[in-house]
Amino acid sequence: MKKSICILILFSLLIFPSCKKNQSKLMRIVNTNIILDTTNIRNKEYRNFMRKLVKEELDGFLKDSTNNLLRGEVLINDEKELIQLVEPILFKIYGKNKIIQERPYDAYLFGDYWMLTGTLPEGMKGGTFNIAINRRTCEVVGISHGK
Repeated sequence: MKKSICILILFSLLIFPSCKKNQSKLMRIVNTNIILDTTNIRNKEYRNFMRKLVKEELDGFLKDSTNNLLRGEVLINDEKELIQLVEPILFKIYGKNKIIQERPYDAYLFGDYWMLTGTLPEGMKGGTFNIAINRRTCEVVGISHGK
């Protein structure tokens, strides 16, 4: 019933495009999920509608983890993938220049957890970053920086 109401609402939005010229909307139904080309749609009603639709999808994922196609898969397989995932986080927190100065990084794998640490140039005093991340969920379980 909810999906048919959603489809009816979207269909009516396609037929009555709020009197704006050149407002194109493309609707496709793929695997019973509604996908919209939102290139020219940014109005408040649309955003609210999509927010509710996406929230329902999130609630479904959280309620039934069997929908997760990646459940149990290793997502971070090696140091290169780890660094690609972690560097933007570190740059945002500590600044790009500071983190780049801590290259090369040292990576260690303990069970399902990667630990990535920075290194200091020879003769330099101070601390480096440490970040722990779950290789299956990509959850950051800890982050710190020494002094």
